[in-house]
Amino acid sequence: MKSKALLLTLICIFLITVSASYASNVNDNKIGTIYKDSEKIYNMDNSLKTIEISPKDNSVNKNSSNAKILAAGDNDRSDDLSQNDIIVASQNVDEFISKNGKLPNYVTVSDYKYSLPEFMYLLAKTIEYKYEKNNDQISVKYNVKNPTKPTGVDIKGKVSQNDYYDYAKRVANFISTKNIAPNYVSTSLGNMQYQTTIYSFIEILKKKNLPISLLINVKKSSNMNKFLPKYTRTVTKPSKPINEKYNGESLEQYLQDTKNCQVNDKVIKSLAINLTSKYTTNYQKAEAIFNYVNKEVSYVFYYNTKYGAKNTISKKGGNCVDKSHLMIALCRAINIPSRYVHGTCNFISGNNYGHVWTQILVENNWIAADPSHSEYNKFGLINNWDTNSYALKGIYNEIRF
Repeated sequence: MKSKALLLTLICIFLITVSASYASNVNDNKIGTIYKDSEKIYNMDNSLKTIEISPKDNSVNKNSSNAKILAAGDNDRSDDLSQNDIIVASQNVDEFISKNGKLPNYVTVSDYKYSLPEFMYLLAKTIEYKYEKNNDQISVKYNVKNPTKPTGVDIKGKVSQNDYYDYAKRVANFISTKNIAPNYVSTSLGNMQYQTTIYSFIEILKKKNLPISLLINVKKSSNMNKFLPKYTRTVTKPSKPINEKYNGESLEQYLQDTKNCQVNDKVIKSLAINLTSKYTTNYQKAEAIFNYVNKEVSYVFYYNTKYGAKNTISKKGGNCVDKSHLMIALCRAINIPSRYVHGTCNFISGNNYGHVWTQILVENNWIAADPSHSEYNKFGLINNWDTNSYALKGIYNEIRF
């Protein structure tokens, strides 16, 4: 009997270990959805030979998970991306090109859709960093415009590592200064059209190490160069901000110091005073705190509390929960009642996540303040998720997850 009990125990431990390992793997894989509209397959390396295929859904989604999510975050937009994320995305785009003979309209990296001009910048900077043996993350350049009139010549020949590093560096600098993708890049093989340049950057990055040289063979008349990818990032304006009237409940609970909302911490008190000293009304003070947390503290994707209010200041970054901890701590530090709101929200990225934001009491109104998106959200107005369709889970004086 003892041996049977021991055997059953070992089997249970093994199953739990395998299950935990699987959950960890699928949750950590944050990269890769590319949406495909199949038409034709082209051999981009040589003859551009056409092969007819039937239309079908060729989506590639590497971010599925059955794990429970309490609070993940906002619009999944990041200030920085790892080089590995960009390299994996380039491998998926390479697969798309080989099957469709053209570039996709957008590429999803870490659950956020990037236009091809934005992705071109990420590719160029990754090549530049890898060549310079710089392992830093790549700062994202958003809202890069499409080239005005892509043009170029047939590109056939070999380019050296030094050459394509120079091309990538020039492209990154051009986009950084002009906020538009180039129509072409001048190379030793002639003017390389915008689409061909992206393709060549993808070919460079699809392998683990930078190649010593790259052989390119793409005609100006190829289907890839005829198709200019276009993607517009849209924002659906909610019909009204989600603010509420104060109903007379006790406010003491919304001024408390808690484990992750360190209201009495000297750093937090000092920052709150510095941010609001020139303002007279609570509305102005709350808005000043919101603007600081929203714009000066970067959004970072992860689940639940990681830093708390105090450490979020020093990290200068946090997810929706930690940014809410900081928002509330700063308001409470100058005696403005503040509380957490927890719900499941439909974001403009198309994803559905558990999410946390705040409500700040100003002049008998609980003003919605969601500091998770520096571009779309304002004090009292939320635009990065649909405020008409969210599922409310609760309103709290403290969040412990």
